[in-house]
Amino acid sequence: MSTSIPPFLLLTALSDASPFADLFHRKFRHPLPATGDHFVAFHRDEAGALWPLSYLNFNRFGDIRLVGGGCTDGEVIRRMPEANRDAVSTSGGVLVHLLRAGFCRFGDDCDAFFGHCGDARAYAVDIAAGFEPAGHEFLLVHWHKPLHEVVRRALVAKAHAIGPF
Repeated sequence: MSTSIPPFLLLTALSDASPFADLFHRKFRHPLPATGDHFVAFHRDEAGALWPLSYLNFNRFGDIRLVGGGCTDGEVIRRMPEANRDAVSTSGGVLVHLLRAGFCRFGDDCDAFFGHCGDARAYAVDIAAGFEPAGHEFLLVHWHKPLHEVVRRALVAKAHAIGPF
């Protein structure tokens, strides 16, 4: 599996993620999060037009980031040329790229990233991107820098105390 981001994907942070509001609502039946950093992927079609494709929220909570709201627009995937769909699939998927890029972009302002995942398909994506089980049901963690074991346990306890996010 290639880890390179296909050239027709544009990953970026947005202060206004309203182009992704319908997608988020379709997937979760909730409005876009009002807090956190919106990290998104657009598909650039052959004419150069950008199509809202995938969404993630990286919400800062003190010294950790809570990552959630991951969703991809299947209709945009289906409209892609077959070669683009194949490139997305063989490179791990759009959300894998968003997670990895978000870990890089936001890594300097947190000690760990946490996810809360009960869906088997999303869990596989999270693990492929670098998350690992945190020792509590549904709680995942991505350690991106060395931390003392006591600090790690404290951060896991903090994220677990928040509950589903």
